[in-house]
Amino acid sequence: MMTRTQARGRGLLGWVCALWMVSSGCSDAVHPEVSQVTLEGPIVAIPRTLEPGAIERLRSGLGSAATGLQDDSPGTFYLALRRSELGKRWFMSVYLEQHTPESLLDRSATSVGVRVVSFKEQNGKLYVFDVDDTQVRSTLFKPEEIVEAWPVIDDHPGFSRLRGSDQYVLFDPAAGLDRVMGMDAFTRTLYGPPFSVELAFAQRFRALKDGVSFQKVITGHADLNFGIEGIPADSFRVTATVGVALRRYQEGQGFTPMRVPPTPEHFFGSASRIVPNSGGLSEELVGKWNIRPGMKPITWVLSDTLRATQADPRYQAYDIIGAVKKGVEQWNQAFGFTVFTTRLAEPGESFGDDDKNFILFDPDPSERAAFADWRTNPNTGETLGASVYLGIAWLDYAIAFIGSSPTGAAPAVAPRPQKALQLSWNGMAASHLCEMHLSDVATSFSGLLRAQGAARDALSGRALEERVERFFTTVVMHEVGHTLGLRHNFKGSFAMPSNSVMEYTNPAEQEQRGAAVGPYDVAAVRYLYGLSSSPPTEPFCMDSDTFTDPDCNRYDATPAPLTLFYGPEYRQALDAHLAGSGPSPADGPLNGVLQYVRASRLPAQRVHAWNLAMQGLEAPIAPEVLAADPGHGARADLMTRVVFQRLYLDAASLRGYVRNAPRPDTAMTPLILAQLRANLLNVDGVRVFATRKVMVRILKQLQTFEAYAILREGRLAVEAELPGLSGRQLLEAEDLAALLRQATSPYFNN
Repeated sequence: MMTRTQARGRGLLGWVCALWMVSSGCSDAVHPEVSQVTLEGPIVAIPRTLEPGAIERLRSGLGSAATGLQDDSPGTFYLALRRSELGKRWFMSVYLEQHTPESLLDRSATSVGVRVVSFKEQNGKLYVFDVDDTQVRSTLFKPEEIVEAWPVIDDHPGFSRLRGSDQYVLFDPAAGLDRVMGMDAFTRTLYGPPFSVELAFAQRFRALKDGVSFQKVITGHADLNFGIEGIPADSFRVTATVGVALRRYQEGQGFTPMRVPPTPEHFFGSASRIVPNSGGLSEELVGKWNIRPGMKPITWVLSDTLRATQADPRYQAYDIIGAVKKGVEQWNQAFGFTVFTTRLAEPGESFGDDDKNFILFDPDPSERAAFADWRTNPNTGETLGASVYLGIAWLDYAIAFIGSSPTGAAPAVAPRPQKALQLSWNGMAASHLCEMHLSDVATSFSGLLRAQGAARDALSGRALEERVERFFTTVVMHEVGHTLGLRHNFKGSFAMPSNSVMEYTNPAEQEQRGAAVGPYDVAAVRYLYGLSSSPPTEPFCMDSDTFTDPDCNRYDATPAPLTLFYGPEYRQALDAHLAGSGPSPADGPLNGVLQYVRASRLPAQRVHAWNLAMQGLEAPIAPEVLAADPGHGARADLMTRVVFQRLYLDAASLRGYVRNAPRPDTAMTPLILAQLRANLLNVDGVRVFATRKVMVRILKQLQTFEAYAILREGRLAVEAELPGLSGRQLLEAEDLAALLRQATSPYFNN
């Protein structure tokens, strides 16, 4: 008796066979063009025909994924691999062209990865083994890893009649493992929920000069509930179009691998590899193109969607295509010779083509990200191809932002979406070099800085159109810079304007740079590509430093961010708030000042940041100040509570990038303890019980004898006040006394 699972499996197999005849047990009419195929080259496509009506049923089965099926050809193909290629090394490159729903998964148009593979035939399958050098532990142990297995077709009458067919292995690229999402069995990395592929279809075969490429359209369902009772396992359906390329393994002539240098790490690593016979030591190679004097320039293909946008009456005043071209070709200045050229895409070309480098321009205004992606040789770090994605939202924002008045508010932008699940394929998963979101630009550009930048630009006399084009060019330059191997440099803004296009800067700074590579960028690429023996000397920090170095911030400005950027804006907002003429300071400048209290390496700078944060808030507030403005005390009390909560108690996500509590030291600790004590004891009579309770929680968290002494003093003082209180005052004081007793009985946690 068959189980329900077996019956379901047989039913599905029957459906697949009837639908499109992929298994050896399914009927397969001989395509009339098979007899015209000449078996030449390492991989050859063998046409196959679907039975009448099968394409319609296939569309029904694939659902939304069927939008990628070619309407002019109801057939698909097998592939024939020359047997002499078995055991040789090839590149297998996989590109996620599109998928749906994008609200469920991470975005499309991204490389999933590159493997170095070889082929072996056994038991009716063509196995694909990962044979790169990254996991070779010693000359004795060389791991073998199966990454794909395609069924061999051994009963195709049309193919068997071809001359030389016995020298080829015929296999079905539409079938295979297709481990989409789920757990990678080899790295034990959980890329997403379990996923079951139901249908896969091969199309768009292309012969390349060094191999072949084709698309796979895949549909299935993801089990997002992990077995929760009452929720169907296939509640979430996923369809995807994946580009697969098989190209001969080769290393660029004259290419020299380069290890990631010790800190500072100016450059992206390509792949980590074990150093053989080293006892487990590993090294990481820099990812870079094979750029050298006398080279043939690398071509970037620009999406044909730019043509339609350029023709749109809303954008005809702007040279959009020229701005994108400039964003790519400006990098030639850094090298001193032509490295990159550009051209518009021709009919039939796709951004998923493995033999092309693409600038993808998305006309959907809801997509607000820009990101860079690359494909590299895991053995050497050599860049094999790259792509850059950006949407029309960047252009719309530039027009709205630059065209508005200097003192007007920046255009509203929807916040950055939460990170979606990541789609992987046979153990490979996408990883962008950079993903810049428009909301980060919009929310970071303060009113004060915006006015300053607009005032400078007004003096420049540049036309609106040129300023918009410069903004757009800079976004492209930044992402192309990543494909060259450059990391972010968040200290580029130490110069005015920024000395690096690899910095995240606000629109005014982007325009001021003049849409050109900066001094840091020139020094970095010339060192990376062997044109200079000197590494960059300009100030530098990267993404990981933003969590520890308060001078390493996205979208800040000036050589002294505390005193010239965050401090002035915070003080302007705080002074207005204390005077009753404005709201409390926003999170950006508040966190910008407090990060120096948390993590500045200079004691004097920590003290200065503390004074910037607390001036006008310190207890006791002078009686004459309180008398002159009856509301001043309440506003100061509330803002004091905000500052202390943000320093110690608020969730890490609210604290900005630098999130640790202030570390104890002889300069800062006495100042902080003095204010904790003064607020707890309510020395000026304006500190409400909510504020005093915040002080109790922080003093308990500190776990020092000095903090314990303050809590003990506060407990005795509050308990002494109780007999003279009544009504609500008594109730709140009793509650505070109870909290103090709880905090001190015992005080130390161990």
